[in-house]
Amino acid sequence: MSAPEDKKAELEGSRAPLLDHLEELRWRTWRALLGVLAAAILCGIFHEELFFFLTNPLFRALEHHELETAVKFRTLTGAFLFHFKTAVFGGLFVSIPWVLYQIWRFVAPGLYKQERMLAFPFVFFSTICFVGGALFSYYLVLPEAFDYLIGLSLKNTTYKMIPDITIEDYLSFTTKLLLAFGISFEMPVATAFFSAIGLITHHMLIRFWRFAVVLAFVLAALLTPPDYITQIMLAIPLLMLYVISVGIAYFFTTRRERAGDEAA
Repeated sequence: MSAPEDKKAELEGSRAPLLDHLEELRWRTWRALLGVLAAAILCGIFHEELFFFLTNPLFRALEHHELETAVKFRTLTGAFLFHFKTAVFGGLFVSIPWVLYQIWRFVAPGLYKQERMLAFPFVFFSTICFVGGALFSYYLVLPEAFDYLIGLSLKNTTYKMIPDITIEDYLSFTTKLLLAFGISFEMPVATAFFSAIGLITHHMLIRFWRFAVVLAFVLAALLTPPDYITQIMLAIPLLMLYVISVGIAYFFTTRRERAGDEAA
């Protein structure tokens, strides 16, 4: 039997009825949620450390402008909900490898045998890219964004505006940026996966580069606050990641073409 026929037989053997796929999806979703829950409980134990970690960029900006390093909450349950939400967010962050593994296990039956062997690299590099994007936002983007936004009104000589920052707004602002950068940095991994299975090639990405530039700035405007600093600090890494993705697609496309020529 030839190589294409072997692959066809392999895919035919992995097919299952729709209800079986839905059942598999349900169990994978439950396992992923249980992993997030367990990690959230663990993060809840260290809620004070999480508080200082999340508010550190803001407090540094407030200190730079000689303002009080404090945040307020609007409701009686504000402080409790902040610790609860940070525990959930921290649990999602910590359990990313487990969630990605469950996604891969759901997708794997529809792939060829050699494609299923990408499970560990997929989970490993996806985690590295997500964490790297979130850390990039935490250490580089958030301090610059807070310093700019707080100092914007303080520089005015005709009137003075003192920031009254609530914990609810701050948490929403910070988690949105961390998730936006974490997900955006997954572009090379997604490119590697889709080019490895033949859905995209480097030729397609090169032809699409003009639209990619526009799309990078549109996404940056949608995912970040309405200030040009954070938008540029997201758009530029997106464009750099797009260039890296072209190189990744070139590697996998040429490798797949060589394998096809050898099989022929």
